[in-house]
Amino acid sequence: MHPRAFWFLKFSGVSRYVCELAQHLEQMGVDVQIPIRETMNEYLRALPAFPRMAAAASQAPWHIRAMHKLLSKTPLREKARRMELRYQSIVYMKTHQYDIVHPTHNNATEILPLIGKRPLVVTVHDMTHELRPTSFPETDPSSYRKRLFVERANRVIAISQCTKDDLVRLFQIDPDKVDVIHHGNSLTLPKNADTIELDHPERYVLYVGGRNGYKNFSTFAQAFAQVAANDESLHMVCAGGGAFSSAEMSMLQQLGIAARCKQQWVTDEELAVLYHRALCFVYPSEYEGFGLPILEAYACGAPVICAQASCFPEIAANAAAYFSPFDAGELATKMEDIICSANTRNAMREAGRLRLADFSWNKTAEKTMETYLKVLGR
Repeated sequence: MHPRAFWFLKFSGVSRYVCELAQHLEQMGVDVQIPIRETMNEYLRALPAFPRMAAAASQAPWHIRAMHKLLSKTPLREKARRMELRYQSIVYMKTHQYDIVHPTHNNATEILPLIGKRPLVVTVHDMTHELRPTSFPETDPSSYRKRLFVERANRVIAISQCTKDDLVRLFQIDPDKVDVIHHGNSLTLPKNADTIELDHPERYVLYVGGRNGYKNFSTFAQAFAQVAANDESLHMVCAGGGAFSSAEMSMLQQLGIAARCKQQWVTDEELAVLYHRALCFVYPSEYEGFGLPILEAYACGAPVICAQASCFPEIAANAAAYFSPFDAGELATKMEDIICSANTRNAMREAGRLRLADFSWNKTAEKTMETYLKVLGR
């Protein structure tokens, strides 16, 4: 697995997917190598096989390592670090034997000439760059590079049927070349969840992750303002996604809810507790490739409200309440229905628990193994 997904972030949905897949495939007897010697990514660092992988990873050429060392205390240090990581993977691909290449990121086009005749499996996580191009810089090469990988691939994994349909339609890919393999859930509620001390309001609705562009945070904020106008003790908690920007703060102030909105960074354990104690979890995004937070909410007992859009009905099925993506009034009504009724919340928690049983990383790994065997002709 080419390691590009582990160059940048301490946490990400893609890196979690790769680590879960790697761990379960190794338990099935597959020798998985992610050729990277050091990483900031917490999921990879916690992977039991990572010390072995790091020891087997190749060194970058000496002049690249020397350049990294020389630039380590300058503004170019991050660029030099990534250059060294890039060359580590290039050297590994040139000098080692392996049966299948499965990149962790579809931007690493420098490996395409090195693959030769070896089978290539590519995972497409979403088609956001193609469907929401205004959310990205005009010069962003991600869509072009993704197409190069998909066209070269022997088989493609799409993480939802919705993603497959978008991929086939936008890239004109043969649908028989694409396998739909859903994600599993990694987040579990600690046994002592009720006793863990966490700084949050007593009554709150929860939002998780990024808030930019297609994430549709403004519709959620407008809906919250409508509900909060008649519920003085209700608050909004935003987990992750960075501190509120000046534009977001201005919007929240104009809506009169800034004092009741809290953003905080949390660990996985703290996130599980936030889900568990929330009156509901709201996922207003216009588009997602899968929507891992839905499974996280189910696992931790949060009633789910999500937009009637993209893959959400496929993943959440009948275990969520839905609203039209840009109808703040409809979302406000859904929130009030859940917030005001303990019976409704309990019924939705049970529906979520049952729906979660349809997803697991074991299933993901088993179906991925089937894809590998297809490309190997076995």
